[in-house]
Amino acid sequence: MKKVWVLFFAVFALQFSYGNISDRALSEKAQISILTCGTGGQLYSLFGHTAIRVFDPAEGIDRVYNYGMFDFSTPNFYSKFVKGDLLYFVDYEGYKDFVLSYAYDNRSVVEQELNLSQEQKQKIWDHLNESLKEENRFYTYKFIDKNCTVKVVDVLNEILPTPVEVAVEGNTTTYRSILNTYLENRYFEKLGINLIFGNKVDHKSTVLFLPDKFQLGLSNTRNGDQPLVKQEVTIFQPKPSTTSSIWWNTYWFASILSLFILGLTFNRIIRHIYFIVMGVFGLFFLFVGFYSLHGELLWNNVIFLCNPLLIFIPFVNKTNKIKYSLVIAVVLLLMLYVVLNLFSEKLIITLPLCVLTMATLFLEFKTVLLKRSRE
Repeated sequence: MKKVWVLFFAVFALQFSYGNISDRALSEKAQISILTCGTGGQLYSLFGHTAIRVFDPAEGIDRVYNYGMFDFSTPNFYSKFVKGDLLYFVDYEGYKDFVLSYAYDNRSVVEQELNLSQEQKQKIWDHLNESLKEENRFYTYKFIDKNCTVKVVDVLNEILPTPVEVAVEGNTTTYRSILNTYLENRYFEKLGINLIFGNKVDHKSTVLFLPDKFQLGLSNTRNGDQPLVKQEVTIFQPKPSTTSSIWWNTYWFASILSLFILGLTFNRIIRHIYFIVMGVFGLFFLFVGFYSLHGELLWNNVIFLCNPLLIFIPFVNKTNKIKYSLVIAVVLLLMLYVVLNLFSEKLIITLPLCVLTMATLFLEFKTVLLKRSRE
């Protein structure tokens, strides 16, 4: 029994003297790495992920800090996400658990060990642990300006003599063009994203907001007189995917589908249903534009394509002059949509929908003229 008590007090004294792991100073053997995780099959994983690893075998530290955490149980989760006041937070987990979770999802993990001075390593370690405090760990997520990658970029830029290189291959065009490269075989996801994003994403990229572009930026950056990346290692290489692109999730299928719907809209009732559906979408985009705090969703000219005025066309039957003016107004706004997006990929991506809407408006206009001639 005496030996048990001696062992108990020895362990207690050791823990007391060793202190909290977050309060320890890093040893000379410490390494700090950036982990870049590949894309996945789910919508939330289409753009990859970024995290920071702190490894110090002398101090028994092997943590991965992750700025992409959120709580699905948050009240009104989806409305908060759309509005732009959903809180994300930073947390950490063990390195092995982190890698295993991505290996399980068959997503690549690449580690870039950074060439940092002992002082720089300690500053990053202190910053990461400071960010875990309750008053610091939460932040308001933004698609471009504040996400899991941008937060890590900010951590490094605070301690580096020069910022991480932004003008890397694939990150020198507009935000919209960059995002679209990740959606090549997912036309309907691409259509949805391009419909909901407004004017801001047509600006040229000035930040590293996507994981693989950050990975390139690190490789092109120097820390004083030496490369920032000491070595780059592929921790997990995913198995080749056996699933081919889905035939119906393509631009050409969407074009054929638009032609099929156009054929159906020769029927007046179906045409009017189409107008109502498009108008409801327009109301949604209009609401989001006023409701959301996401800068990427503001000033969205898609309301000239999915025009709320379309809702009224089926219900204006008594006065042909009013319907005539209404259809003309919607056509002119649709033409304005085309002009405003002449230099944006948005026009090409939404072209099947644009042509379909214009053709249905022509059919409705033709019907109005026919009624007027009979009168």
